[in-house]
Amino acid sequence: MHNLPIELVKEIVDNVSDTPDLFHLRAVNSTCRDLVDPNLFHRICIGNSVKSAQNVMQIFASPSLAPFIHEVVYDPRDNHPFLLLRSSDAEACCDEIEIAELEEALTETFTSLSNLPNLQSVTLNFWPSFISQSGVDTRDHPYWFTSRQLTVLHSVYHAMKNNSSSPSPYPGIRSLTLNNVVLMPAASYDFVRSLKDSPLTQLSISVVSNSELFAWSGSKTLNGSVQALLPIPNGSLTSLEIKSPRGLYHSPSAQFSTHTYPSLKSLVLENIVLDHTTSTDGVEAFILRHKNTLKKLEMKSCVNYIQSVSNPIRRWATIWEQLREELTELEEVVVDDGGCGYAVLNTSEGYIPHAALADSTPGLLQDDEQSLKDFCECVTARTAGSL
Repeated sequence: MHNLPIELVKEIVDNVSDTPDLFHLRAVNSTCRDLVDPNLFHRICIGNSVKSAQNVMQIFASPSLAPFIHEVVYDPRDNHPFLLLRSSDAEACCDEIEIAELEEALTETFTSLSNLPNLQSVTLNFWPSFISQSGVDTRDHPYWFTSRQLTVLHSVYHAMKNNSSSPSPYPGIRSLTLNNVVLMPAASYDFVRSLKDSPLTQLSISVVSNSELFAWSGSKTLNGSVQALLPIPNGSLTSLEIKSPRGLYHSPSAQFSTHTYPSLKSLVLENIVLDHTTSTDGVEAFILRHKNTLKKLEMKSCVNYIQSVSNPIRRWATIWEQLREELTELEEVVVDDGGCGYAVLNTSEGYIPHAALADSTPGLLQDDEQSLKDFCECVTARTAGSL
């Protein structure tokens, strides 16, 4: 390989994707190392262990490697089941000293993100287990799991705050993705509000559903407010996702009235429960406040909460009609094939579909379907007319 043209060596490097193979190729000579490093260190994964955090910290501290890092991913696990233990079922043998050492290692690593000049994207995956220093996958007590979430989040925001207050010409983290977030009381996230000049243009929050939270709290009706994780109003944010992929999310304490993002173009909502009445704090009002900038609206498996069958039902048909009339800049609407539905609160089962609603309210589902169709066709026509 020493005598091969540099163009051919680069072609070989560009066609190798397996990480162990890249490390072997990197060890051949300095030319291969220089060609491999930009690809090998573009995306860095941090496992949920002290060893992984310490190893990554060495990469972050390397002046020759740090500039290559554009993306950091914490604890990636493909197709891994998420299950919170009840406090009474959690392992009593968890070593608190070892857990403290893990939090310390993660804190040091994530606060160092501000030293990465070309970092653009951070993804944090939270799982209720960690790898012990003996290499064993250890299930977490809920207290330590949520404590580690706050530790990692706080460290990332500390890094963003350091970057925003420094004279560095680098823009800092632009995209932040949070998966499997157990929402805590709003006061726990004061560090989010302390970041006055958020650099984020994209924010995706995937929360633990009300039914999943039941495994820990014993309540199917209570959940923290996702509002606490939203940045203070700024002109940077262009894309926002609020999702609960494994079940419905609802928080009576959610208040969106203070949040407006003048540059927001894309909004994705999944499995979100809309309140039974309209208000300035509600999801609909949040959508409508961005009517002049929104280009894409995606609502997947969202439901209207029906507080009482004796009260007038707030129909989806009415909501779709209002969105059609006011979201005049919209270019794309994405809704499930079955549209969005209705739910009631069952104290033993949580939020469940209102099975008898169609029978008790003739024409309801047909009106909803037609109004949604009109909304989508109107957006398509407007978009075609502007071409």
